[in-house]
Amino acid sequence: MEQELRGSTRLGNYLRRLRVGYGLSLRRVEDKAKTGGGEIDNSQLSRYERGKCYPSFDKLCLLANIFNVPIQNFSDVLDLEKVERYEPGISATYDDIKTEAGREWDQGNYARAYSIYETALARLEDGHGTEVDQETLARARFNLARTLLRMGKVSLAETELRLILRRHREISPTTEVAVLGALADAHEDKGDRYLALLESEKGLAIARECGSVEYEGYALHRIGRLYFLESDYTRALESFRQARTLLEDTASRYDLTLIRINIGFCQAMIGKVERGVRELKEALQIAGKDGFRRCSTYALLYLGQIHFTQQEMVKARDYFEEAELMAHGGEERYVDILFQTAYHLWEMARVSGNQVQEKVYFGRLKFLRSQLDRHFLEVEKFDQFIEQGKSR
Repeated sequence: MEQELRGSTRLGNYLRRLRVGYGLSLRRVEDKAKTGGGEIDNSQLSRYERGKCYPSFDKLCLLANIFNVPIQNFSDVLDLEKVERYEPGISATYDDIKTEAGREWDQGNYARAYSIYETALARLEDGHGTEVDQETLARARFNLARTLLRMGKVSLAETELRLILRRHREISPTTEVAVLGALADAHEDKGDRYLALLESEKGLAIARECGSVEYEGYALHRIGRLYFLESDYTRALESFRQARTLLEDTASRYDLTLIRINIGFCQAMIGKVERGVRELKEALQIAGKDGFRRCSTYALLYLGQIHFTQQEMVKARDYFEEAELMAHGGEERYVDILFQTAYHLWEMARVSGNQVQEKVYFGRLKFLRSQLDRHFLEVEKFDQFIEQGKSR
């Protein structure tokens, strides 16, 4: 039975975006529910969308089938209730709100950025009698989706991105490239790097076809990241360098700093250690000055990995612990980076035979693993270790 006293505005907005994204009226959803052996009348769905009441679990299962999304999506939306809503000033325009969200994104405050992007999208969707073009709406949804990815809500982000692509004929080629890149990120997070590469290469082809140097650069950076994750550092370095050349006059300082960090690590991994370390330290200085916390944390993590591979254990530990501290130190924790630092510290404890620290970091990894919906190298290795332990 639905709880009539209160509902969820976020869940309601999400249900409305799903329905509108699939081009369905309230009545059409009612018909689909009956076809699926259930019942949701249009007035009931309208109450859900306006946040007047919560759907029961049975109704959510029915809606998940109608919209072809995982039931987990609804749980993730409700989990976002803990994110404080953003209330802009009366005179704030859509562009003002979007700019504010971009600042929070660069600072690594993704929950706050999500809340602001959500407000910006809601303002466009409300319209107040003004028709908004699909390109602007698509960009607003893209911003929301890429922030959901950073927050670890991978399935939610993927749904938003696929809904944008359903209307690909109404959006610009550059927006399509951006969406394909984010979709590649989502599939990378799920461990499907082959599909991620296909989407990235498709985005690169579209960018080149429409003559967008900027989006060609972003597509090359995405492809470089995929080579990077496969430890193919030579090809990754080539893609990153091409991306930096194309983006140096148009990309934000945040994006250029991130590319520089990736280049530095690749240089070290192909034997140019001194040059790579210097590149990373210079990028770390820029990131610290500009307040790019996630960039700073990545640079520290990679410096730790380089010194670990060089058997310089004291320096490696110092960088890993500093990265761990920074990943903890802002408004929100970077669980993925915390897992990576814990994994490398666990490896170091195992190599040195320090059983106490090995147990401490192993426990930390088990705790962090339960909070991760992403797949990357350290996660894969840890999962393999657990599976091998079960089989013994």
